[in-house]
Amino acid sequence: MKKLIALITTIVIAITAYSQQTLSNSILGRPYEDFSTTAFCSYSSFHPSQYITDNNWDILCTFRTPGTVSKLDSLNIPYNKSQLRFLMVGDLLSFSNGILKTKMPIFDNWQTSEIRAESKAFADSIFPAIEPKIKELISAFNTKGYDVQIYSLIFSYLLDGYIWADGKLPTINQMKSHGTWSGAYWAMYNKRPDERNGTNGYGPLKVNWTDELGYWPSDKVLIDFAHIIMDGKLPIVDTELKNKLLKWNLVNPDGQPTIPIINSGNQDEIDLLCNEITSDISRAVKSHSSVLASKFDIATQEEAQVIFYHEVMWDLFALIESNGLIEKPAILKGEEVGAKHFSDISFIVLTD
Repeated sequence: MKKLIALITTIVIAITAYSQQTLSNSILGRPYEDFSTTAFCSYSSFHPSQYITDNNWDILCTFRTPGTVSKLDSLNIPYNKSQLRFLMVGDLLSFSNGILKTKMPIFDNWQTSEIRAESKAFADSIFPAIEPKIKELISAFNTKGYDVQIYSLIFSYLLDGYIWADGKLPTINQMKSHGTWSGAYWAMYNKRPDERNGTNGYGPLKVNWTDELGYWPSDKVLIDFAHIIMDGKLPIVDTELKNKLLKWNLVNPDGQPTIPIINSGNQDEIDLLCNEITSDISRAVKSHSSVLASKFDIATQEEAQVIFYHEVMWDLFALIESNGLIEKPAILKGEEVGAKHFSDISFIVLTD
């Protein structure tokens, strides 16, 4: 009986390993656009995505499992030496002792499902502990008169902004340099339905966006506004710029901002609550990420923390929204509400 049980166990392990390998191989031929790619990075001359030209994505997918260049020939994947060299310059591909290996984390279907199952369980476990503080933070925002911007402040300021302050989680500057860029760049097998939500930063000026958002000023207007904020030259006195900002309800007729101005690090009620919430989250993420790095062959602890938190962020935000603590503003749903509602998703962050 013991021999039979051992045999069955061996067969089950073999089938599981085979299934995982099959899923891993299934990424070959899957278009780059079908993956969810994230670049948590800064760059000088080349953004990491700019190395994904021609059929370079097929090459990177091939060498998730290290091998010699002949592996491309066996799979009928065309290439030339300059392509391989280009990927090495971008630090997405390594070459050592005749072996090529992809350095960019590319997670297959099984791995993506596993990571997301872990992030969902993680979010479910930590949410009850931080929910009361999030409610306090929302109340503090309302007291300040920021009720219209609550959704964007919770996502873009708290979860997609404050969490990276004061070493809670690795910042881009603390991440590895890759020649023309620094940070982390990775791909999940498929996209989340809620991923179409992000933050654009123009120095101190932050704007929450979704793919459905149909209103957007020119970048020049936002950059000019940001420079004036950074230079401490408010209110806006330039008539032309002020009129442009008035259209988007970012300033009043006196040239003063109409959107929230948050002083990060000033130890007021909002700052203290943001610090408590993100400290709770980051401590838990760090403790979990060592297991994640080992399980999914992620190069460094810092990279594992960044990757895992980005998944956790979506799950936490979904819980905050589904529990009725926040509601997505109409402008982010793509509704025809007019340019003046651009201020509903904008705010200013000043650092003490």
